[in-house]
Amino acid sequence: MPELPEVESVRRGLEAAGPLGTVTSVYRSRLALRVGACWRPERVRELAGRSITGTGRRGKYLWLTLGPAHDPWALLIHLGMSGRLDVCAPSPRPPHPHLELGLSGGRRLRFVDPRRFGAVRAGPLAELEARPPVAGLGPDALTEPLTGGELRARARGRKRPIWDLLMDQGFVAGLGNIYAQEILWHARVHPLRRSDRLPTAAWDRLATASAQVLRAALDHGGTTLRDYRNARGEPGSHQGHLHVYGRAGEACACGRTIRATTHAGRTVSYCPRCQSPPRPRT
Repeated sequence: MPELPEVESVRRGLEAAGPLGTVTSVYRSRLALRVGACWRPERVRELAGRSITGTGRRGKYLWLTLGPAHDPWALLIHLGMSGRLDVCAPSPRPPHPHLELGLSGGRRLRFVDPRRFGAVRAGPLAELEARPPVAGLGPDALTEPLTGGELRARARGRKRPIWDLLMDQGFVAGLGNIYAQEILWHARVHPLRRSDRLPTAAWDRLATASAQVLRAALDHGGTTLRDYRNARGEPGSHQGHLHVYGRAGEACACGRTIRATTHAGRTVSYCPRCQSPPRPRT
């Protein structure tokens, strides 16, 4: 699933495409996307006639803002597992199109999602910001970075594995399995260490590692393991710079063999030397 660096790369690609103009037509597939009360797609047809004025992102959620200024609307998008947002010239629709906006300059904005885990929703901007899923998000890991002390304060009272907590979008928005594992490796913290047992120094390392890992991933255009493409249809290259994610059985930078374990049905990789396992308490 695209995480913060991938979604931010898409947002930057949309900005780089220049002014998108006014929505002149709306095509909406009859196939259902993500099921849920906060993903009602009916109002996307009301985008016709509105001008696209900007882009935004919070965590893994992307949106386009549309005028007029006295009544701003937004198109909220979640890329899901395989969603792609493209700005392109008029052409026959590719397989699996779920939304296509015709633009006044002649181009098209298309949301394509073969696996249909993505989602779109349209409506007044203030309404979308005030309700789930956006309203329940924690600070954005890129634009609202937290210090180690702030992370520790937000984790107070929680007794969860730190890997699990980092992926909680209500704790910090934008991190998923890939970048949570990479951040923990850089911070030298075992993924299953309980958050209430982390020392102050570990929280400081996590804050520093979060900024470093996300910036590096953005510099490489995100991570493409299978489906992810940016707004120009290009894959990211950060997969060649991952230290532990998906590398169980390979050598860590320190020379030890990377291991994998499971928690709550998910697999996490770590280095037993760089990230010493927590000791059981008696």
